[in-house]
Amino acid sequence: MTARTTAGSGRSTLRWALSPLTSASTVRAGVYLVIGGVLAGAYFALAAGFVQMFADPATPRVAVGVLALLTAVIVGAPPFLAPVRALEVAAVRTFLDVDARTLPDPVGAPTVATRWRGAAWFALHLVLGALVTVGLLVAVPLATQLVLSAFGVDRAFLVQMGPTFAANPAGWLALGVLALVALPYGTALARRLLRQSAEPLLGPDQTARIAELEARADRLAERGRLARELHDSVGHALTVTTLQAAAAARQVETDPDAARRSLAAIEEAGRSAMADLDHVLGLLRGGEAAAGTRRAPARSLDDLPVLVADARHAGTDVRLDLDAGTAGSLPRATSHEAYRVVQEALTNAVRHAPGRPVTVRVSVDDRTLDVAVANPLPDAPSRGTTSPAPPSPGGGRGLHGMAERVRLLRGELEAGPRDDTWVVRARFPVDRERRASG
Repeated sequence: MTARTTAGSGRSTLRWALSPLTSASTVRAGVYLVIGGVLAGAYFALAAGFVQMFADPATPRVAVGVLALLTAVIVGAPPFLAPVRALEVAAVRTFLDVDARTLPDPVGAPTVATRWRGAAWFALHLVLGALVTVGLLVAVPLATQLVLSAFGVDRAFLVQMGPTFAANPAGWLALGVLALVALPYGTALARRLLRQSAEPLLGPDQTARIAELEARADRLAERGRLARELHDSVGHALTVTTLQAAAAARQVETDPDAARRSLAAIEEAGRSAMADLDHVLGLLRGGEAAAGTRRAPARSLDDLPVLVADARHAGTDVRLDLDAGTAGSLPRATSHEAYRVVQEALTNAVRHAPGRPVTVRVSVDDRTLDVAVANPLPDAPSRGTTSPAPPSPGGGRGLHGMAERVRLLRGELEAGPRDDTWVVRARFPVDRERRASG
């Protein structure tokens, strides 16, 4: 087993050592570096031209100096431009095989530091490209001449290099092959250096990374909010519909009027769920409904009487203690989240403790909105029925969603048994000045 493992490791090492000679990534990197070498050659030719003009005594120095300054500004500006940086990012992904997660698309206007980092990358690309291009222009002709001379074709080149060198044809051939082999390895080395430099020089800076993380957190929070909206609205409607459908099935023969009331309650629950679904779809469309479509308003504490009436139609005795005008004096977000907490708590009471009375109390003072929903536990001695107990905190999505709603508004949530009663209580902070302003 050890010998087999050693042999496999040796083959892997050999493949890794020969990969620059056979890998297509080396060819792509070579093309990218040659492009940089061509650009470096253009810059070098331009600089050499101005040096030659300055060396000529007959050249007007002031005019050439102004021209050189303008030229330097023109040819030096592209590395600092945002479109050039975007092109560099795309080229690095294509030619150097850098992953998009490592090097994402530039977003927003680049900062000064980002522009300088992009210019540093441009310079590194040109320097390494110039080295590889010069090596290509030197190695290929030299290797060609050495190989031809080794086979007896045009040995004048070797004679010029000395009699000792000319007397060793095998050395000529080895040197020519070495010159050709060194080129892909040099290209692979330059590729590795560029790949390691791509993220620090072309990647987003700390400010951009923080902004992306914040945007991602906002998107996740929005998705969570929409999931809670669907869970609370559709879950409540399905609970009411299921209970009313079961009641209608039992009463359709013995009490047709009661069965019709149950069917009417199902219809009303469906209409309410459709309105809530329309609201959520409006949010999914980016905050505005599509053209020609009217979005339903968000629910608030003003809708509590309708919610309680639906629960009563489902056969639950609900007592509502709500001061007149309370909802209108609250911020819209607070009123909406408080309504959803009551809705979810009432849904859990109807589902897990059917037939038990439920008390809903909503009170508000200068600083706090207090919402409490209480119902006797299914196995409480006041009634002789037994049903599954409400889930403990963390045992289902409902309580978790209520906790998220309350936490987003910096409130507090308590949910759990107290003696023989299951109590859900939420406290929302309320700013007196914001209440006064509506």
